[in-house]
Amino acid sequence: MTDSNIPHRELGVEFGELAGQLEEHSYPSTNEELVEAYGEHVLEFPNGTESVGNILGSFANETYESPSEARQALFNMVDSRAIGRRYYSDRTPPALGERREDQQLSF
Repeated sequence: MTDSNIPHRELGVEFGELAGQLEEHSYPSTNEELVEAYGEHVLEFPNGTESVGNILGSFANETYESPSEARQALFNMVDSRAIGRRYYSDRTPPALGERREDQQLSF
């Protein structure tokens, strides 16, 4: 039974139905088991998409004890496409010595 309170979008990653599937999966589970079960599932980011198999494929011999550990592994391995606009902050200017490659916008 899938819990409707499980977030489908977290930290810029759209899990869709994978969110509930990870919750229902039997743990502990190895990386290979997750890739076999969900490798074709595509995660969506603000700036692109990538399959679970591509994201977790570089891990070897990892074991996850819970759904939160499996989600954390996915968060750790996604690239900058999941964060939206890089270096964006409407609160502070660049720190002393910080190099930013984005254009500075003035409103």
